[in-house]
Formats: sequence, C-alpha cells, structure tokens
Amino acid sequence: MNYSADFLPPIKLIALDAETASLSGRTGRTRPPTDIRWVRVLEFLRSNNLAPNSRKLYERELKRFLGWTELHYYELRPRHLGQYKEYLRDELRTDAGKPLSKSSINAGIAALKSFFKWMCYTYPDIIATNPILGIKLEKVPLPPAQSLTPEQMERVWSALELLGETKQRDTALVHILIHGLRAGEVVQLNVGSFDGKLLFLPDTKTNEPRLVPLCQESRQVVAEYLQLREQQGEVLNSLSPLMISHHASYKGERLSYHGIYFAVEKIGELAVIVDLHPHSFRHTYATDLLLLGVDSFHARKLTGHKSEKAFRRYTLRSEQEAAIAAYYRAIGETQGV
Repeated sequence: MNYSADFLPPIKLIALDAETASLSGRTGRTRPPTDIRWVRVLEFLRSNNLAPNSRKLYERELKRFLGWTELHYYELRPRHLGQYKEYLRDELRTDAGKPLSKSSINAGIAALKSFFKWMCYTYPDIIATNPILGIKLEKVPLPPAQSLTPEQMERVWSALELLGETKQRDTALVHILIHGLRAGEVVQLNVGSFDGKLLFLPDTKTNEPRLVPLCQESRQVVAEYLQLREQQGEVLNSLSPLMISHHASYKGERLSYHGIYFAVEKIGELAVIVDLHPHSFRHTYATDLLLLGVDSFHARKLTGHKSEKAFRRYTLRSEQEAAIAAYYRAIGETQGV
C-alpha cells in the first residue's frame, strides 16, 4: 500500500465540547492542558523547606507571574522581568483599588529570585543564565521589631490561667514560643526533640540544625505538660508530637500550624492584645537577647536568622537603649529618674 503524502486522508480538526467530551470517558468534561511551567513550580515548592505561609506566598506570586507571561522559562530575558516589575508597580491593584506597596512588590520579586535561582541550579539545560539577577528590590524602611512589652507579657501569663482544657498545652506552647521558635518549627517538634534542657530543631528555615536552650522555668513547664499526658494514659515515644491538638476532629494529633495561630489568637483576646500572633514572641525573644547584652552573632544562632540584614531590626532597639544609657551616664544622671 502506498503511504505517500498524496494518498493520506485529509486531517480533520474536531472541536471538543467541554460539557460532553472527556479524557477519561467518565467525567463528561475535558481537562485543560497542563502548563509544563507550573509543573516546575510545584517541583520547586516540594523541594524547598518552606513554612506554610511562605509556601502560600510563593505559590501565589509564581502563579501571578505565569499568568502575566506566556513565555517559557528559556525564552525569558532580563527585560521581561524588568517589565514584570513595572507591571507590579504601575498596573496591578489591590482589591481596594490601591497600588501594591513596596513590600508587596518585593514579595513578588523575592519569590521569583528564589525560584529562578533553583531553576538555574536544577535545570541548567533550560535556564543557563538567571534572568532576574539584575532586578533590584524596592527600597523600604526597615520595619521596627514588634516586641511585646513586659506589661503585655504579664497579661499573656494571666490570660493562660483563664484557659480550660488547653491550659497546660498552651502554657507549654507559649514557653516554647518565647524562645524564638517559628510556628512552623513548633509543628515539627517531637517528644524526642526535647532532652529536658534543650530543643533540637533538625529542619529549620535556614536548612541548618539548631539547638535552642530553654530557661529553667520553661523546661519545667514542658516536662510537666508531657507528664500530664502520660498520666492521662497517652503512651509517648521519641516520635510522638510535642504539641497535640484538642480540636474535636483532630484530638490527640499533632498541633497544626493553624492550630498554633488559633491558640495564640485566643490568648491575645483574653490578654486584650490586638493582633497577637506566634511571631510576636519571636520578636520579643530576639529583642530581649540583645538588650541582655548577648552578642548579635550568638543571638542569630539562637533565633535561626541566616541574614544579618534581616536581624538588623532587632539590633536597632538595643543600640538605641545603649545610646540612651550612655547619655545618662555621661551627664551623671540615673536613667528613668
């Protein structure tokens, strides 16, 4: 039989009805073609140790970028990324109709920087040169540390006494949070992470293991919380979650990221502290370390800050306090009198 081009039947294009055609033959609906670019994004998100909020932000920003351009990664050039930054700055609007803040623009650019750095390392055959290297972040003032005052911390401790079933757990939770842990790090803690004095964090945001020493009162509270669970019949081993949920649907399971936020929000309501969140305690811990005179390098080791620049917001207050104290010493007055 002759299979030359002259004898082939004409090609017919058949439009698929989205309501009736099916790739599986059962659902009655067509599936949209998979964007191979998004497959790379999903791989990036899976391969990085991102906290839930960071993952959500990266996913949102990368999806926004892919919605803006139809170019494949190997087609992107620095000018395209520069045009995208202009789009974020000049065209995109919030739900309220306002331009994006500089911080929001930076969040979008930072997500792309992280993604393209990963792409260049993982798929050098697709992207040989990072197209976003020359794109600068917007200059924004360094935000002040959102530390809690001693009076606010007193209200937190008082609020814990008003709790019912979750009192022991939430007290232990706050004692851990006041040592600078991120909510995502607390979620990962097991009973074996606590040796009676230190917390061992094998998987942190900086991808480096971290040891966090607890003060005497805090390690006693954590130990008493674990003893209470054993007295209630729970069999604990090294892989048991350190913090457990009291929610009816997840009782006894590992306390989730959102569970930690909900618990802290409830404490904030009782303590009458607006917008209290887990990171409030981390800010307080970092600031207090510096006010106590701990070297900033050692303080960053304790908090798990990889960048000295990111830690700068905490050193500002300690430097200011030191300057005020130096002034009063110089003029022979006692500070606060």
